[in-house]
Amino acid sequence: MRDLVVLFIHFIATLARLLGPGGARSIVAESLLLKHQLLILNRSRRRSPKSFAKLKKHFSAHQKGILPLSMPTTRAKIWDMLRLLRHGGPALCNVAVTNSCNATCDFCNFANGKIPHKDLRWIDATRLDAALQILHGRGIRYVSFFGGEPLLHPYIAEIVALSIEKGMGTALITNGWLLPAKLDELVGSGLKTIYISIDAASIDAHEANRGLKRLGERIRAATARMPRLGITPIAQVTMSKLIKNYHLLAPFLRDLGFEAVAFSYPQRTRLGSSSLAWSDTSKLVDFTDRELIEAFEAVDELRTAFPVNNPHASIADMKRHLRGESEHFVCYGGYKSFYMDWNFDVWRCDAWRERMCSVWDFDKTPFVRDGCTACIADCYRDSSVMLHFAVSLGDTLDGICEGKLVATLKTIANTRNLESLSAVFENARVRSRLARTG
Repeated sequence: MRDLVVLFIHFIATLARLLGPGGARSIVAESLLLKHQLLILNRSRRRSPKSFAKLKKHFSAHQKGILPLSMPTTRAKIWDMLRLLRHGGPALCNVAVTNSCNATCDFCNFANGKIPHKDLRWIDATRLDAALQILHGRGIRYVSFFGGEPLLHPYIAEIVALSIEKGMGTALITNGWLLPAKLDELVGSGLKTIYISIDAASIDAHEANRGLKRLGERIRAATARMPRLGITPIAQVTMSKLIKNYHLLAPFLRDLGFEAVAFSYPQRTRLGSSSLAWSDTSKLVDFTDRELIEAFEAVDELRTAFPVNNPHASIADMKRHLRGESEHFVCYGGYKSFYMDWNFDVWRCDAWRERMCSVWDFDKTPFVRDGCTACIADCYRDSSVMLHFAVSLGDTLDGICEGKLVATLKTIANTRNLESLSAVFENARVRSRLARTG
């Protein structure tokens, strides 16, 4: 009898949601989410049962405090960074753990329903430890996990823990739908930085684009807990026509509990890699160059009201790019920043048409440094601005060793080094907290 009562209550609640605005899409999204997770769970168990069991046991020990995270000491990290400076500083890698997503964003081809179910993929968590070891061996010290929607991966907390154990600064980008349910698990993995996607300056417009009713409530529930858990919540905002007034973002993001914002630059043409974070048909990112320049200017103006993580120097270069002018900074994609997908394929960036190699060959694949300025991909252009000074130091040391003193002086005296240093120290309060928390 009790089961019948529970079933009846669940039926009434589901019916009420279904009849509400956007209810059908929310229910479908949750159903697909559960189906996707069960599918990858069963696949992983079948493919590698021993590795799966070992991964779960190892992570459970961390969660219970039986086995502490074996992270490098502060002294070891300092020496590691000094050693890496000799080679142009640390590198970063953006890792797409799945191409599955439960949101229906108009400006993204990862959106729910755009990829046939048979083509959905998740990275094999049992092989990721070896892949991260190879990345670490090539100087990569920062990893960002995204998707699709990374929280759809049933082993995302274990994946995060693996990277943190290796001393890698780790971040995760999510739409926030599963965050309240997953937050404690992510905290247990050691995660300290979470980016949550926001599409507009109003919750109604944001939820409508995402196709996830009451998403705002879930985001608030998560960000409200983050400060006392030692996590820095940062809004990840795609520059689109959903944003009518950038100044309205400041009070809206503050009310949602965010400490800063990082803007994703709109990708209006097909990306060359496996990444589907683009749209060549969405009217939301159908900007003229003039309109996009004005949007970049609005981002710069927002700095006076709310912390913006995109460097001013990078924004200036994006405007130069759109005007067809010479840019101050080249992209270090393929040299200091990389993209790895769910197939363990490594690309210099997600915009490039040819992959570099499989991660299993990455340890012997030459880096690429060709002065590229072909795109406006924020993940690679922004980081290149901030890494420029470290790269210049590495070049300077190389020049000294080779006896090229005049060229060395020109390299270190270049005014772009000051621009790069300034970019690092911009928004110092948030950046220093990120540095302290790893």
